[in-house]
Amino acid sequence: MRILAIANHKGGVGKSTTCINLGAALAKVGKKVLLVDTDAQGHTTIGLNVNTKDQQTIAELLCDDKVKPMDVIQHTYIKNLDIIPSDLSLAIAEMKLATMAAKEFRLRNKLKGIKGYDFLIFDCPPNFSTLPMNVFAIAQEIILPLQLSYFSLEGVSNFVETINFINKDIGPLIKHKISIEGVLITFYDTRTKLSRDVHNQIKHIFGKKVFKSAIPQNIKLNEAQSHGKSIFDYDPECKGAQAYMNLAKEIIQKGKQ
Repeated sequence: MRILAIANHKGGVGKSTTCINLGAALAKVGKKVLLVDTDAQGHTTIGLNVNTKDQQTIAELLCDDKVKPMDVIQHTYIKNLDIIPSDLSLAIAEMKLATMAAKEFRLRNKLKGIKGYDFLIFDCPPNFSTLPMNVFAIAQEIILPLQLSYFSLEGVSNFVETINFINKDIGPLIKHKISIEGVLITFYDTRTKLSRDVHNQIKHIFGKKVFKSAIPQNIKLNEAQSHGKSIFDYDPECKGAQAYMNLAKEIIQKGKQ
């Protein structure tokens, strides 16, 4: 099972959109996928029209020793795609989590026995709080969605520095180094010189780690989420759908190398 974290400490870069549509694309080609929404905003949960009312979520999984993964996993309307959902209760849970022993390893300890999936994909909140630390303690690969702007370049530098700090701080405890395995360009507009220039600089910094698949600026992606659907069920012929399917195939191929 491959374990991916969709992470960036900056909001609005397409983390949840990527989590939803990458998960859906992988499921569409026959991979069994579990999404884990670790953001209290619950955008991945909402974007797949998953109900959390009167349902246990990741908040209970993290804070209640009696709650097991199978108690919180929900099937989505998409074949092969399941989710551990999130909602605003996670914000309260995170405060409780901060007072617990081995707080950075709660999620890893809860999920370590999980089986039956080809991919486990985490949607991370836009910060470096206790929740992302829990994800980094289990994730094998970080995918960094990046919107093309000069502020993004500064943000990338800060992100890399923070990952290096985390490796020094908890790396020996989690027994693996956290690294950025793929940089995903989002909101790409080939018509603007800014997009092209920043894209070239990102490729200069990360080289082959930049995915060949770039996600275009595409209104259909936003519309799909507002309808609680993946892009493949909303407009499967649009450029956004084609880009996410290409990304899924690229990630599968990388796993074979």
